[in-house]
Amino acid sequence: MIIGILTRRPRSWYSIQLKEAIENKGHKAQFFTLSKMIARIGYKPYIEQLGIDLLEIISALIVRPIGRGTLDQCIFRLDILHKLTKDGLPVINNPKAIEACLDKYQTLMLLEKSGLPVPKTAVTEDVQEAMKAFFELKGDVVVKPLFGARGIGITRVNDPDIAIRVFRTINLIGEVIYIQEFITHGTKDIRAFVIGDKVIASMYRESNT
Repeated sequence: MIIGILTRRPRSWYSIQLKEAIENKGHKAQFFTLSKMIARIGYKPYIEQLGIDLLEIISALIVRPIGRGTLDQCIFRLDILHKLTKDGLPVINNPKAIEACLDKYQTLMLLEKSGLPVPKTAVTEDVQEAMKAFFELKGDVVVKPLFGARGIGITRVNDPDIAIRVFRTINLIGEVIYIQEFITHGTKDIRAFVIGDKVIASMYRESNT
């Protein structure tokens, strides 16, 4: 069995760990990169990279981060994953799950709808509405990019003069203003791995800062 690993960095620690785990089970691992693929409609191979027909060669695909890109690029990358899924290839994580997790607003909306507690959050393109929300959230907020990971681009703001400068800057570069109430969290969080409707593993992540 050949299992694909979708990654931008085949030599990263995460990619190597996945490759070794697959090989330890007696299978072969093959690295792919979404930005290097070509998709076809009306003739085959439908999804290909470097002469490899993914729907013919691999038995499953494990997706690491889809990578930064423009809106066009990100949508197209998800289109590829949807095509592979619809044509019967097991894709982990499923593209629907990836879409739900890429967009922080959609993620929190789904969590709240499922009855889970979430921080008070406001999202807008309007600077004045953002300032109104800043005061609604007690003047102590965390500003985040709508799309992003690993804490990049996150900052805490508790001064109204700084807040309006931050919001204007975000607006100027054409991004959405996403703010949450600041919650003391004890420098740790929980990461849980779910398959189907079961948590199969979980861990605390702790920081010294």
